[in-house]
Amino acid sequence: MEGCIFCKIIRGEIPCYKVYESEDVLAFLDINPINRGHVLVIPKEHYKDVFEIKEDLLVEIVKVSKRIATRLKDFYLADGVDIFQANGEAGEQTVFHYHMHVIPRSKDDDIDFSKMMMGLVKKLNKNEFEEIKKALEFI
Repeated sequence: MEGCIFCKIIRGEIPCYKVYESEDVLAFLDINPINRGHVLVIPKEHYKDVFEIKEDLLVEIVKVSKRIATRLKDFYLADGVDIFQANGEAGEQTVFHYHMHVIPRSKDDDIDFSKMMMGLVKKLNKNEFEEIKKALEFI
């Protein structure tokens, strides 16, 4: 896609610190890292989000993300690793080319996704849980 920053990285128009590359997948250091070692794993073909990407390619990205997470955990002696991705504006996706974040974590890194998320917890009643469960029965 013409204006996509990740497509420009794939084409070599914008430099990056590559950490992995295959025929279908590229992984590189995030230029605006949440923490040291923050890596982005992307498909080389442009897909806007998880709803567009082919499932076999998604599996490949997850496998690469796991290998990178394992290496980062060992290298940094990290206490944990966050692996996540966002979809759509409401999901806070900022670059509309599918990508997975892999972020090594330590207990004292001052990043606290859980506190942020716990502050947003919504209370659901039994009927709401049942409605959601029913909507997901096709899986």
